[in-house]
Amino acid sequence: MKSTLQSARRLLAASLIAALTACGGGGGSHPTPVIPGGGSNTTTSSALVSTLVPNANLAKATQAGQPTGIDGIVMHVIVSMKDARGLADYARGANDPGDARYRQWLNATQIGDRFGASPSDYKAVANYFAGYGLKVGGFKARLGLTVAGSQKAFENALGTTFVAYRAPDGRAMYGPSGSIHFAKPLPVSSIDNAVADPSRFRRAFVRGTGGQSTGGIAGNTPQQVATAFDFIGAYSAGYSGAGINLGIIGTGPILQHDFSSFKTLFGLGGAATLTQVNAQTHAAADTGGSPTATPPPTTGPCNAPLPGCNPEDVEAQIDTEQAALARDANILFYLAYVPTECSTPGQATCAPGGGLGVPYIGLNEDDDSLQQAIDDNDTGSNGPDILSLSYGGSELGYGSFVATNPLGQWDPTALKPSEFAALSSEGVAVFVASGDAGAEACARPRVPGQVDSLCVQYPAGDPNVTSVGGVTVPINNAGQLMGPITVWGEQTGADGGGASGGGISLFIPRPNWQKGAGIDSVSGSTRLQPDVSLLADPLTGVATVINTDFGQSIGRFGGTSVAAPEMAAMWALVLQACKNSASCAGRGTGSRPFRLGSAAPYFYSVYNNSAKYASAFYDVTFGINGVIGCAQQPYGCPPGPLPTPGPGYDASLGVGYDMSTGIGVPFARHLIQAVVGV
Repeated sequence: MKSTLQSARRLLAASLIAALTACGGGGGSHPTPVIPGGGSNTTTSSALVSTLVPNANLAKATQAGQPTGIDGIVMHVIVSMKDARGLADYARGANDPGDARYRQWLNATQIGDRFGASPSDYKAVANYFAGYGLKVGGFKARLGLTVAGSQKAFENALGTTFVAYRAPDGRAMYGPSGSIHFAKPLPVSSIDNAVADPSRFRRAFVRGTGGQSTGGIAGNTPQQVATAFDFIGAYSAGYSGAGINLGIIGTGPILQHDFSSFKTLFGLGGAATLTQVNAQTHAAADTGGSPTATPPPTTGPCNAPLPGCNPEDVEAQIDTEQAALARDANILFYLAYVPTECSTPGQATCAPGGGLGVPYIGLNEDDDSLQQAIDDNDTGSNGPDILSLSYGGSELGYGSFVATNPLGQWDPTALKPSEFAALSSEGVAVFVASGDAGAEACARPRVPGQVDSLCVQYPAGDPNVTSVGGVTVPINNAGQLMGPITVWGEQTGADGGGASGGGISLFIPRPNWQKGAGIDSVSGSTRLQPDVSLLADPLTGVATVINTDFGQSIGRFGGTSVAAPEMAAMWALVLQACKNSASCAGRGTGSRPFRLGSAAPYFYSVYNNSAKYASAFYDVTFGINGVIGCAQQPYGCPPGPLPTPGPGYDASLGVGYDMSTGIGVPFARHLIQAVVGV
């Protein structure tokens, strides 16, 4: 394993030369942008730059010609923050019991004032882009700007042309042909998604095909799941998530009726409600307006482009319905829609202006949803105490243009790390699916012949989130275990459809809290995944209600998309217990002092206490998270012997932590006792 990690690091270092060659590297001929109106805006920042260069990850893609007819683009411009590293350090301290800042939660305005871009810098950069006819939106924490408009306007503002790119696995992308050149120095540290990569993130669910069912119902019911993981014991003790706000970062549209029908069909009691929260930026510039909009109504199944055709997203239904295991929680579904984003070359006509591509909603606009969730935790507001994310992609990624760090190494000041640091500083616990590609999150199993090295998924590996892996859970109609809990992976064969994401980060430092027996001995000093696991194998998957407005159906689904909202629901019960305990809630500050912050440090604290660990967790000791590749192809595996599974991590090599299920599977009632003491 050590040699694999060293090889990956050598590959990253070598790719810098390729990036400067393939992506322009500051050389070549570029248009010189002219500042519209000839005016200038003063700033207070000393970190002014005129050029941004592509980071090394883009070197893996090749330029494939000049795209035409792109109707609209959206980018996230990161204005130089006053103290981005200070925000990362505050998040660490606020979640460390030995730090004076422990559980001293901030709100969005405080984050903006202490760490975010200065108001003058924020407005100056917004006005620069608005001057080229682009719409620019901002948020209270001032971590980044959402900028939207036409390809031509972006080319003028960025001083470069746009070209199509082809990723190694065949994905179509497009973005600047070389380095970005501003018409004047600006306080900009990076542009996070300058290269549009619609497939960078993937939903983490798998549809079941055969296997376990209950009484004619496809998949396990919420009562069975609640019994298997002892939600029932927590309910009986009075903990059901009452008063807790559980947020979902939506990957696409929901049907509200599916949620209520799910609860009614399965007799799931409680007062849990589902509220859609639309991401809405404020106008950050003097002109141009905000790029975000209210999502169009959800329609029945259809294949036409938005806004007329807006079918529900199965992932969204899985997330919200599994979150209902916190049966009295307030479930907040965050959904972003930017109608001018049309950056999928070769797809259907984009409304409203013609051209190629389709508008983006949900998954590809997750930064706006995350920043809306941050903003909602402000003075007098009632934002999420918990967030669940059921998507991710290779931690290598694509697309950033940066002022520094062209090697593509871990940068805690980039947009997403800053978003998660902000949430952690607010006390929000974030749970992220570790992925369904086992130990090969960089591979694309649906593309024949694509093989990549061992790697893990992001954002599940961020140090301010809890990575949730997946297991196989054989239970009977009463929710009782019929056999051992095992790793979701190669042992369930082709019908398993994937494997629990897990492994070793190439460059994200290992957090101080990730330590203990079986962990400290893992070579290197980088982040390990997952942290914990819950049900994910589609063979033992969950029943999900779909399309109640257009002919209801019930499907069985698995994937770490099931595990992440289940874990978020369990943590809602833990937070209610803290809320009801004066000794626990009294240690926090802010309008919601019962928040405990990131959950992962508490899990590892329990892990390092043998008595608590034995009571609250099931230590998974069988299985390997290798993937049988053909299982994820559209038509499954051909008849005959199954191919050799991909490489994976073996849970049987040691008691305790493993890189397929983390420290194991928690049980709700005992987890409450272990964390809160009640």
